[in-house]
Amino acid sequence: MASEQLVSGFTLITRNTLKITIAVLALVFGVAAHAEFEPEKVGVSTQLPAPLPDHWVLVRDFGALGLSIEGRVLLIDPMGEQLGDQFKGMMTASFSAAFEYSSKRNEFYVAETFWSRGGRGGEQADVVTIWDPRTLTVIDEVVIPRGRLVGFPKRNVSGLIADDRFLGIYNFTPAQSVSIVDLEERKFVAEIPIAGCGLVVPNGARSFTSICGNGTFRTTHLQADGSYEGASTTDVLFDPEASPVFEMPLIANGTAYFVSYDAQVLPVDIRGEKIVAGARWPLAQDASETQWRPGGVNTHVQDSAGLGYVLMHPDGQEGTHNNGGNEVWVYDLASKKRLNRIALKTWGITLGESGSGDRRFLYVTNTDQKIDLYRIPSGEHVKVLDVGAFSPFMFQGLRK
Repeated sequence: MASEQLVSGFTLITRNTLKITIAVLALVFGVAAHAEFEPEKVGVSTQLPAPLPDHWVLVRDFGALGLSIEGRVLLIDPMGEQLGDQFKGMMTASFSAAFEYSSKRNEFYVAETFWSRGGRGGEQADVVTIWDPRTLTVIDEVVIPRGRLVGFPKRNVSGLIADDRFLGIYNFTPAQSVSIVDLEERKFVAEIPIAGCGLVVPNGARSFTSICGNGTFRTTHLQADGSYEGASTTDVLFDPEASPVFEMPLIANGTAYFVSYDAQVLPVDIRGEKIVAGARWPLAQDASETQWRPGGVNTHVQDSAGLGYVLMHPDGQEGTHNNGGNEVWVYDLASKKRLNRIALKTWGITLGESGSGDRRFLYVTNTDQKIDLYRIPSGEHVKVLDVGAFSPFMFQGLRK
């Protein structure tokens, strides 16, 4: 009995002490909080600037590996001091989505996939979701045929064609084709077979070029309504066995520069509906650099001034094209001359860029999945961006 009374008394003391402690903490921190913070205002909406500043960047977050059903596109201001200043908004991008931005139409386009039972599968739906950049809200969607390419984010898995009138989405089922969406009429137009070839590089008035497994390039021509008109194929322009090229070219001033695994550059003029290849030239500038090779997830980008940036590693050999690199080589693409070698703070695995004039930035995703920010073309390291992305493997600037 005495023991029960002791326990009961102890419990009463403990409860009373806890109540007093909570009251004191609430009083102290409640007053402090009230003194430092204004109550949150509810029911308030805002809009982002139009047009969006071109030094902002879209970060394609593939999602946690193995859990990539719900990816994201983050809108980031790299000049912000704190995360709250850097993070401007977010869009969902389901299952390794393809993404495009039209400054002409002031719209974002996300080609994505949904299943009726989520991760368990079910009925599949492929759509192009159309977002308003000012409010980051969905304004429309267009259903497209199932079968778009799903994999690590890459450029040119989609492309804006005919002055942003049409959107092309590359399909791989494993049959290869491109779905055409009319962005003005908000409707699916056609699925165009491109057997043996892949990706969408817009060119000419109403055409797109695809790279083919036999070393040729195929150009598909569209009619005014976006339907198929015809196609043409080049001679063999590269050796897919001895010197394969990365699928995503640098594009500057009407020329697509395809970089090969063995550090050669193949320039292809894409201004007209019939593409014209130029002479190959090497990335290496002297004999001591012959072992340097490009590598990574997205290995090269071009900036608003037409300069090219290539992620390089020094011990290149067969099979190292995915390795990333410890330097970025900067080129005047028109003159084929290297302007700078940027020594990276941390080993890089993918590149991105944004901005114009004196606000040009290079983004390098490093092996810690953080983003190293550099000013370009100087190569000055600015900061490390940690914006909460699981896998920031692709970037997209916002300029026209």
